[in-house]
Amino acid sequence: MRSFIAGRRATTAHEEHDVEAPAVTIRQGIARRVTAQDVAIRQGGALQITGGTVRLSQGGIGIAMAEKATLEQAAAQAVIARDTAVLDQAAAGVVLARQAQVRQSAIGILVANEVKGDGLRVLISVRSAFAFGAGLGFAAALLRLLRRR
Repeated sequence: MRSFIAGRRATTAHEEHDVEAPAVTIRQGIARRVTAQDVAIRQGGALQITGGTVRLSQGGIGIAMAEKATLEQAAAQAVIARDTAVLDQAAAGVVLARQAQVRQSAIGILVANEVKGDGLRVLISVRSAFAFGAGLGFAAALLRLLRRR
C-alpha cells in the first residue's frame, strides 16, 4: 500500500515516516517529519513540516514552518509563516505570520502584522494578550500589597 510520494520515489506505509525531498505530496497518508521546498497534503497529516510552500487540504498537522502556508478545511496546532498564512475554513491553535488571510476560520492565538478576511474567530489576539497580562500583573501586585498588611 502506498502512503505518500516523496519526489519521484514512492514510500510504503511500513517504511520510515521522515521524508526529505525537493517536493512532497501526501494523499490519504501520514508522515512524522516532512522537509521540502514544496509540500502538499490532501486528506492526510504530518506532525512537523518545514518547507517553502505548504498546502494542506482536509487534513491535520502538528506544526508547519514555511514561507507561505495554506490550510483549507484543515486543522493545525501551530502555523509559523515567514510571509503569508492563508486559512480557509480551518482551525489553528497558534498562527504567527507577517500577513494572515483568513476566511471562516478559528484561531487560538494570532500574531500577524496584517490580517485580512472575514468570519475570523480569534481567542487571544495581541491586544487581548497584553490586556490579560496587564490585568494579571495588576492582580498579582494587589495580592502582594494585601499580604504585606
